[in-house]
Amino acid sequence: MITSLTSTGSAEFMATLQRLGQQMQRQALAATAAEVEEIAGNLAGKHTNTGALFQSLYSKRIDDGDAWEIGHDLQRAPHALFVHWGTKPHVIRPKRPDGFESKVKAHTRKGRPVIAHTRVGKSMLRFAGPNGFTFAREVHHPGYKGDPWLVAAAAAAPKIFERHVNALLARNMEP
Repeated sequence: MITSLTSTGSAEFMATLQRLGQQMQRQALAATAAEVEEIAGNLAGKHTNTGALFQSLYSKRIDDGDAWEIGHDLQRAPHALFVHWGTKPHVIRPKRPDGFESKVKAHTRKGRPVIAHTRVGKSMLRFAGPNGFTFAREVHHPGYKGDPWLVAAAAAAPKIFERHVNALLARNMEP
């Protein structure tokens, strides 16, 4: 016995399936990006003094919706890289607007030349402590291990995406 199957409109059907697949993929990606951003925000939220680190977190669609980018706005929180990836031990010195240690002015006092140093910018670091302010010319920072919350959130993304795809398939397969 020979069976033959003839279908009409298969090109339109395949186009519909392909379009549906792209729509589902974009929906699943958007839902995944929102959830990953929420996870990253929760993990970054424990590093809060001013709230700038948490507020700098963003997600945006790239490549016409086929991909998403989640990261930090470094204009809002330039320290995000250091908190996320950590630092090696380093020396902290006060900022100087022109990069020079000091400017020298020469003048005379009672006929003798005298050299006076005037500081440009900040000359000391100032820290609030339990007994008032503490001042230092430099501080030796021991470094920081870092807390890569974006890496942890990205690691969860494939399972989140799979969960959203399965939910969309189950919803679309219902009669």
